[in-house]
Amino acid sequence: MSKAVLITGATGKQGGAVINALLPSSDFTILAVTRNTASPSAQKLAQKSPKIQLVQGDLNDPTTIFKNAKEVTDKPIWGVFSVQVPMGNGQTTKTEEKQGKDLIDVSITEGVKYFVYTSVDRGGAKSSTNPTPIPHFISKHNIERHLEEKTANGEMQWTILRPTAFMDNFTPDFKGKAIATAWKTTLGDKPLQHISTVDIGYFAAQAFMNPEKYKGRSISLAGCELTFKQANEIFKAKVGTDMPTTFSFITTTFLWLVKEVGIMFKWFKDEGYGADIGELKKMHPGLLDFGTWLEKESKFKTK
Repeated sequence: MSKAVLITGATGKQGGAVINALLPSSDFTILAVTRNTASPSAQKLAQKSPKIQLVQGDLNDPTTIFKNAKEVTDKPIWGVFSVQVPMGNGQTTKTEEKQGKDLIDVSITEGVKYFVYTSVDRGGAKSSTNPTPIPHFISKHNIERHLEEKTANGEMQWTILRPTAFMDNFTPDFKGKAIATAWKTTLGDKPLQHISTVDIGYFAAQAFMNPEKYKGRSISLAGCELTFKQANEIFKAKVGTDMPTTFSFITTTFLWLVKEVGIMFKWFKDEGYGADIGELKKMHPGLLDFGTWLEKESKFKTK
């Protein structure tokens, strides 16, 4: 009998990647949470497989999410994938933190057995005790602590995933150019770790498929560790041009105006991510590095 897994952020990068990674397995019914089940992105998702059931829901009201989920399946909700965003659409780090904590509380009340939370790496092994000065890292640190405290007596098993920077943020549009420029101008020769959201989906799915192996684990995720110069050389080899960037004064001004992003890049320079890529490759030999991601998953046309 298949298990019902509730996936938040189903039409987003991480939630969508988890769904794609779970689809080949016959063990799961996927309850895909979206704010608007009639939206083109939601309908496109539903057409992927009859195993996907759309669930209307708002992360500000997790009780109603579960109520709506029970209307599309008669199975108990066994697992939950939890992702929140700290910015955009009226979101702040305060709403992110409240949404993350409330979903944990309601999941326990509803008898969920396995909970996968996607957080952020904060220096590898020291992540658990290092909130960092970055507001949207602090909020995730606080959600992690809440999850551990609320399940201390075995109320619900869990896995915490801690991604580094997303390869998926490198796109041909202005946003992608701005991110690449910020990396180039702020970090110099300091390498930065990145992960593909495809691989975040892989590890989340593995946690659901192998709960005994993954329970109680916090795993930092990265597929490469490169300086901007190294990444640009790989980009030129795969695409044939330099990585698209924009005027440096634009990103300098942006980092000054949006203080939180400026704080994050300063932390990248002073401390930085600390995922163990070698160990991750043992766990997942297909882990994407930057070059392979460019070829297989990016929006750039490779040679």
